[in-house]
Amino acid sequence: MSKSGDLCIRCGTCVKVCPTDAIKFNPIIEKKPVVDISKCILCELCASHCPVGAIPVLNVLPARELKRWSVYINRNICIGCGLCVDACKITLKGDHAVYLKDGLAYVDESKCIGCGACATTCPTDCIRVVKIYSTRKVAGYASEAVVIP
Repeated sequence: MSKSGDLCIRCGTCVKVCPTDAIKFNPIIEKKPVVDISKCILCELCASHCPVGAIPVLNVLPARELKRWSVYINRNICIGCGLCVDACKITLKGDHAVYLKDGLAYVDESKCIGCGACATTCPTDCIRVVKIYSTRKVAGYASEAVVIP
């Protein structure tokens, strides 16, 4: 967090929305949150949820609009360990976007935000999140796919 980190009001919203628990914050001893970059997946949920804009958007990639995403699970190699469910911070009506059924991982794409936390924690790499972006090209629009991890 750079100069804009000085805007931090110490609300803890960034900690709550981080899907990989990369952000830690103890308001009693720290002036602003600390990011563990080894856990950060650059989903920028923290930046988009910050009520005062204290977390800058990295803009590492060219400006583009996320059109959609799909989550693919290879159930032939899924071991049903549940780490993906634990990593999923998205709960609506008490249910995670990622869940186990008959000992295998599934995703409810209507709840999924495409952050990739499930894929990042999967020990067998059976989960892939494919994000489709629209990018401006010289002649019209094209799509670009990014696979995580």
